[in-house]
Amino acid sequence: MKNKWKVAFFGLLALIIIAFVALFVVVTSSSEDQAIPKNLAQIDGSEVTVNATANDFETLANHFISDATADTQMPMKMFVDKDITLTSKVSVLGATLPVTMDFEPSIDDKGNLILEQTSIEIGRLNIPPTTALKLVKDSGKLPDFITIQPSKNQAYINLNAIRIPISKKVDAHLRATKFDLTNDEIELKVIIPSKE
Repeated sequence: MKNKWKVAFFGLLALIIIAFVALFVVVTSSSEDQAIPKNLAQIDGSEVTVNATANDFETLANHFISDATADTQMPMKMFVDKDITLTSKVSVLGATLPVTMDFEPSIDDKGNLILEQTSIEIGRLNIPPTTALKLVKDSGKLPDFITIQPSKNQAYINLNAIRIPISKKVDAHLRATKFDLTNDEIELKVIIPSKE
């Protein structure tokens, strides 16, 4: 009887050690940043300027995020107030943990959003921000227009890649020209390609 308890104890101890080693390998293994996607070629056409609030942009973004993650195990939601917050879930050793990531947005020269990470929480894990972003990047399929770059502590939202259908054959494209969350002022250009 004593031998069975010894075997069970050492078996459980071995499983715990293996779990910690696996977690250490996952957390410390190097992972290359996702490349920032190539932007669409310059689109000629009519431009419509849309003035929006943080709430308007949040609603629009969540529509596209929901469509892009509908068939994945990684639901994601965006909240826009004085900064941008992305929430999701990651799987670590079979456990699903909630993730909250806060970012400070800016606009690049192509009208896309660069999100500089200001804080990140994964459940109750106390891990470095770079590692936390790596876990998010590696845990599931992100929308094609969102790129995570752990080594730079940033995410990139490629607004140019978002297609807005306006007819059966024509998609409009987005470009940000102003993104001032402090004053709740967002300006987007909707580019409607010219007919050939």
